[in-house]
Amino acid sequence: MDVQRYISSGIIESYVVGLVSEQEAREVESAIAEYPEIREAVEACRQDMERYVELYAVSPPKDIRSRILDAIENESSPEGEELLPEELREPGEAAADRPARPAFKLTPLRVWQIVALLAVAGMLISILFNNRYAGQLEAQQVEYASLQANQAALKEEYQAAMAKLDDVTGELNVLKDPDIKWTRLYGTGKHAGQLATVGWNPESKEVYLRALSLPEPGPGQQYQLWALYRGKPVDAGVFEMGKQQHALQKMKPVTAVQVFIITLEKKGGSATPALDQLFVAGRP
Repeated sequence: MDVQRYISSGIIESYVVGLVSEQEAREVESAIAEYPEIREAVEACRQDMERYVELYAVSPPKDIRSRILDAIENESSPEGEELLPEELREPGEAAADRPARPAFKLTPLRVWQIVALLAVAGMLISILFNNRYAGQLEAQQVEYASLQANQAALKEEYQAAMAKLDDVTGELNVLKDPDIKWTRLYGTGKHAGQLATVGWNPESKEVYLRALSLPEPGPGQQYQLWALYRGKPVDAGVFEMGKQQHALQKMKPVTAVQVFIITLEKKGGSATPALDQLFVAGRP
């Protein structure tokens, strides 16, 4: 059984106010015995009804006692005799001579009492239903907000994954391009063991770089790629380290090159290379 769905169906409130059939009452009692949650819901509903009755209880009219006593005193009178069932009336000519009267008569007072009872019962059920459904609505709103937050997080993760996929796809296309010539740049002097890779397309003039094992530059410093041609250095741009160190970074286009070198410059690059800060070099 779906206990929460059963509790929210309204059968609990109907059972407490006595508006269920015998079969439905037996089913509710069986569920109470089997499921603690349903037993707690029934008890909570009863307590809510008791609190409501205490809150909206109406004191009886002050003359109700005298009216009841008058009715008892008139029980043996003709008027009182007519109020008794026929099998309890005293036999006699008086009873025989009296005109027959309807077996049941709805007086204005009784009609008012029935209407009032139905109105109170309807109000009680309405209040209980409203309180229960208000709590359920609040819980659903909290759950909906949580689902929206999860959806937003999943959307961000999806967009990041798609961006990463685009980067990987772009790198694969570059690596598979037969027109790109790849050159390894090896460490020089005290920087022996350092390594970077440069790809150059002589037709499109595009240049790509992967920093590989270059060490992190100091504060305010940045690596710069140069293309040497006929003894003149051509700026091919600065590049990022850190997370981008092993990524394929697109550099400035180069028309012609004999040797690629990388130097350590001030952040943002320099107009001419600092050859005393030469780290790696390689010939295409």
